[in-house]
Amino acid sequence: MAEDSGKLWESEFRKAWTVSFPKPIGWVYRLPDQMSGYRDTSGNPSDFFAHAYGLLFLVECKTHKGASIPFSAIPQYPRLLEHKGYNDIIPGILIWFSEKDIVIWVDINEAEKMYNNGEKSIGLRMLNDDQYKILILPSEIKRKYPKVDYNYLINYYKEANNE
Repeated sequence: MAEDSGKLWESEFRKAWTVSFPKPIGWVYRLPDQMSGYRDTSGNPSDFFAHAYGLLFLVECKTHKGASIPFSAIPQYPRLLEHKGYNDIIPGILIWFSEKDIVIWVDINEAEKMYNNGEKSIGLRMLNDDQYKILILPSEIKRKYPKVDYNYLINYYKEANNE
């Protein structure tokens, strides 16, 4: 049986978050997949609830080959939109572009802006586009999966809340 790189990426995220933000600083919870028998039918808003320093992230983990991931490959996108606009709750998409060894965080507000601008996908080409705020998370590839510095993500939002 071939290994599911998406599930392994989710597992790596969970481990890394727990190491970066141990109890009582942080907490991570994997939302169980519904067993309906149909792919992409989960009613969950995201893969994880991840908390650190008073911020709650709704994290949808995606791994993708190539330089862009189509919105059609992110069925949680509309459910993440339902959770935007709350204080200290940050829904978004964590994408590891595995062939490019780049990990990005796309806040759901930025994803919505892309979608409303007619974009069909979230791509690395957008990193140089000033109209979108996409965070490249510092990471280094260890064996097969990236070791990501999630403190960078937390600090970005903590600084934004202090402005």
